[in-house]
Amino acid sequence: MGIVLVSTYPDKKSISKVAHIVVEKKLAACVNYTKINSVYTWKEKIEDTKEFLALFKTTTKSKQKLKEAIAKSHPYDVPEIVELKMDDVNLPYLKWLEQSTLRGKPKKRNHSTKR
Repeated sequence: MGIVLVSTYPDKKSISKVAHIVVEKKLAACVNYTKINSVYTWKEKIEDTKEFLALFKTTTKSKQKLKEAIAKSHPYDVPEIVELKMDDVNLPYLKWLEQSTLRGKPKKRNHSTKR
């Protein structure tokens, strides 16, 4: 089964570093990240900051090691690590996801647009 782990990071440098490490170690098949604005309470104060939202795509077999890697390398005192289960995933993507998080050689994803 596929899993998405969600986390936020303070800057592009920190998420880019983690993304490269976890993909290289095959803990995640893919990491998407984008700049967002976040409003939250921290130490009795309302914060309104720019952050990077990260989506780590992995499998149930790799999720625990991925969670540990995120927690260990995360720059925040209280990192967000939220697990979302992929209940309905197209089979070719799921196969690629599984192959990319195992020690085997992953198949390449086709990035072309179908017409």
